[in-house]
Amino acid sequence: MTRVVVTGASGTLGRALLPLLQASGAEVVALSRRAGPAAPGLTWAAVDLIQPGALAGVLRTGDVVVHLATQPLKAGADVALTRQVVQAARAAGAAHLVYMSIAGLERLQGAPYYRDKWAAERLVDGSGMPYTILRTTQFHEFVDELLRRLTLPVPGLGPLTLLPAGVTLRPLAAGAAAERLCALSLKAPAGRVADLCGPEALNFPELARARGRRRVLSLPLPVPIFRAWRGGAAVPTAAQPVGRTWAQWSAGR
Repeated sequence: MTRVVVTGASGTLGRALLPLLQASGAEVVALSRRAGPAAPGLTWAAVDLIQPGALAGVLRTGDVVVHLATQPLKAGADVALTRQVVQAARAAGAAHLVYMSIAGLERLQGAPYYRDKWAAERLVDGSGMPYTILRTTQFHEFVDELLRRLTLPVPGLGPLTLLPAGVTLRPLAAGAAAERLCALSLKAPAGRVADLCGPEALNFPELARARGRRRVLSLPLPVPIFRAWRGGAAVPTAAQPVGRTWAQWSAGR
């Protein structure tokens, strides 16, 4: 039985991935700072990856390690997390390191988080371990949360959603990414594999209106990630479309 250790298991992608791995018959060890409920084929370990030696005693020879843990709001954190995982996986003799990354990183280097993700990719690539790197565009779930955070109550007007001007995304459902990630985790290491994206490219007003935001205002919001997305930089030039459209996903919410 394949033993799969998943970092960042309580996140959006982790929650979608765990049941798929269980259904495949893998023995799953889920790592998070707060342990979740155990289930057949699934055990949790409360681990803070930023702490030195956090993975000591967790990883075993022959493991598949799926590294999803990320800290987008803390500069340098993803590099430090990935370095810890790479070192621990190599020391334990893990058989396969799977890293989740972001499509179009080379065009998105204006944002510190994307610079960190690219540096983390290079750590995986230079680790000497058998690895697979999967890149995807932004998840529907992430875009939906952004819209929620960008929606403000305006007295006498009602909810107003501030949108980053000049931005088009091609988001996909986290579940679709999880399906591909599950399949890759249980196959032989493949290096950098084909990127994934959603079925359609939409600008932010289109994304907002599909989620019921009627009052929107597009502005050049001074946020690094929004600046990095401008000019179509977040829309991959060569990626495989998968999963439900934004409208189909929204209808199910």
